[in-house]
Amino acid sequence: MTDKHLPEDTSRGEETTLAQRDRAGLPVARRELAKLDPAALEHADKILIEGLEVFANHGVYPAENELGQKFVVSATLYTSLAHAGTADDLGASINYGEVCHTIDAYLRAHTFKLIEAAAEATAERLLADYPALIAVRLRIAKPWAPIGLPLSSVAVEIERTR
Repeated sequence: MTDKHLPEDTSRGEETTLAQRDRAGLPVARRELAKLDPAALEHADKILIEGLEVFANHGVYPAENELGQKFVVSATLYTSLAHAGTADDLGASINYGEVCHTIDAYLRAHTFKLIEAAAEATAERLLADYPALIAVRLRIAKPWAPIGLPLSSVAVEIERTR
């Protein structure tokens, strides 16, 4: 069997110029993805999910874990949408309905003390489950946070790249 030489494989000491960028300007080779500058995401295509309500059991206090509460999740999915847009093919995109169900199921199945940990683990899960996802920005808001003062919500927002 012959050795295959992939464009991102530089293990043989060769630098390659085969890795290119697609029409959206996003990197094609995995090695280039590892060096993706977060500022480059400003020009990336995005799928936006806003205000997904999830009832789950996260919090520092025992009552929060026993009774549960509402969390509001917003996500920005960074990907290339050029092919999906020209082909009009869902298979060439990321199914945002599936992503919503993934977020909902993940947050319901796991319990975290901090919404920071919930956001981190959910972002990791999305990057693992959706190979076309280049990066994800997650905002998890906790409108019923037990603060003891009037507020509309407390939230964390993170951005993670491959």
